[in-house]
Amino acid sequence: MSSHKVKVVVSDFHLGAGHRMSDGSINILEDFFHDREFIEFIEHYSHGAYENSDVELILNGDFFNLLMIDYDEVDPDVITELIALRRMTRIMDGHKAVMNALRYFQSLPGKSLTMIMGNHDPGILFPSVQALIRSYVGDAVKFILESYEFDGVYIEHGNQYEIANSFDRRQYFLTKNLPQPVINQPWGTLFLVHVVNRIKRRKRHFDKVLPFGTYLKWLLIYDLRFGLGVVYQIISFFFRSRFRNDPRRKNSLRQTLKILIEAPLFPDLDEAAERILYTRDDIHTVIFGHNHRPTFRQIAPGKEYVNTGTWNEMTNLEVDRIGSRLLCTFALIEYLGRKPQVSLKVWRGRPKLHSEADVA
Repeated sequence: MSSHKVKVVVSDFHLGAGHRMSDGSINILEDFFHDREFIEFIEHYSHGAYENSDVELILNGDFFNLLMIDYDEVDPDVITELIALRRMTRIMDGHKAVMNALRYFQSLPGKSLTMIMGNHDPGILFPSVQALIRSYVGDAVKFILESYEFDGVYIEHGNQYEIANSFDRRQYFLTKNLPQPVINQPWGTLFLVHVVNRIKRRKRHFDKVLPFGTYLKWLLIYDLRFGLGVVYQIISFFFRSRFRNDPRRKNSLRQTLKILIEAPLFPDLDEAAERILYTRDDIHTVIFGHNHRPTFRQIAPGKEYVNTGTWNEMTNLEVDRIGSRLLCTFALIEYLGRKPQVSLKVWRGRPKLHSEADVA
């Protein structure tokens, strides 16, 4: 058994059906364009200094994007077992090199893979979807549906701390008056599928600008017609979706009011991390993803919060982070002393002469 033990955590890759559609056209619903960089990342923690190490790769939610694969789907927000299997198959086939790298990683001594569910990949709730993933990446992969705790470290995707994106953990599936179970999707999923993904046809990077409230104000000042159209779509969809009677989509007045109260606030995950760290004496580090904001904060002596961000290029409108950038951030957990040490790193990759230009 190796005495060197590490864990690496990434999140929010949003793998879709691949860079190209079957007809060769660009897939504008694809968010992940860094397969090669991630494969190099996996290889780095497989060989060299880590060849004889125990390494656990933790994919902390939204690794897959099951919320829309193409624009021609009927009721794209409805996910049954068969739909989840079909979408997941297209994702795995669209990123075969990544799946092969994960399979190879797991085949090595001391290497293991853990997948945590996020709000974009709830298909792993189905055992058959888990079996499909194992057929591509290896039988030993471990699935976590909620939180993952070990050695004072608490890892969770983070969507449960936003009312619009939180699942009802008491009822993951809707079955009443339905021929087959349907995943009980949060309202944020409906909004993403029916509003955001449609707007992406006109502005491909619409969902890659933070914070959204600032971006919306910017649109209303500098692109009034488009901005008013976005506001209209948001308001009309809210009432259309919240007050329709459909057994495949669960609605409640109480949740609607909570969404209305919280939506203008754009809550951060820092407060959720603080609550866990202050109320759990056995937890010294909280790791989230979800909000695409890489973060490292010392909450109190011996208490730290890490957000692993995303490997998608983002545009930030906040003064201290303004600009577009790609930061391939990850959390590195090293067992060096009495307790694991956690740090936030940026993967720079290997030197290369050129890469794909994403300028659409």
